[in-house]
Amino acid sequence: MRKFLLSNFISIVFSAALHAQAYRSSMTFQKLSYPVAAIQIPFDEDAVTAAVKDYLSGKGYKDAHFKDFIVYRDVPLISGSSSVSDAYFNIERKSRSEKDVTIVRLLPVKKGETLSPATSEDSSFISASMVYLDSIRYHLHSYSLKRQIEAQQINVDKIKGKITSLKNDSGDIAKKIRNSDSYLAQNKIDQTSQTQVISGLATGDQASLEKAHKKMDKLMDNQTDYEKKLRNYKTDLEENTKDHAHGIKSHRIIL
Repeated sequence: MRKFLLSNFISIVFSAALHAQAYRSSMTFQKLSYPVAAIQIPFDEDAVTAAVKDYLSGKGYKDAHFKDFIVYRDVPLISGSSSVSDAYFNIERKSRSEKDVTIVRLLPVKKGETLSPATSEDSSFISASMVYLDSIRYHLHSYSLKRQIEAQQINVDKIKGKITSLKNDSGDIAKKIRNSDSYLAQNKIDQTSQTQVISGLATGDQASLEKAHKKMDKLMDNQTDYEKKLRNYKTDLEENTKDHAHGIKSHRIIL
């Protein structure tokens, strides 16, 4: 069932990848508007950022940072072309309500030039940038999905570890409860026996009576202590049972 659901999920994601194409957009940077190519990727910002870096580093490019951009120098936006540009990537989540959707914006800058407002020549550069984003979108989806699956597996392993720990703790607590019950039962027997001892002592034998009463007081104090421990153990077991059930539920949800 898990493999079936995961397979369906991957199919849905990659179906979206095939249809989510790059588009023309704009972004405001330092109060100026710049034309950009953009594409939406249905994964969180960290995963998509890592995917972009993985793709470009795999092509031999080193990233640099400028303000809100990740910059790669001398990138051919059109495959096989000798013309290169500096690729300024701006990557951010779509909105607070859509944290798992990330917008990748690509602002191409002519080699050797700096950021400047749009010119009449920018249209062709943006078109090339759209083609470039479309060419890497499969990698962005694939890498981001891999990161998501790895993160999910880490969560699964943590939950499984917690469940195992809770199960072991449950066994330990249950053993403590059994021991406490056994001790209280023996303590009750000892108190009954000590009561008979006190009843059998002569009234004038103060030393023996004092010693016998001290022993009875000790038995009663021990009874109070173990009754308190027993209540605490039972509370711990109830909490453990709840946590165990919650852990199993979380594990099933993830799977």
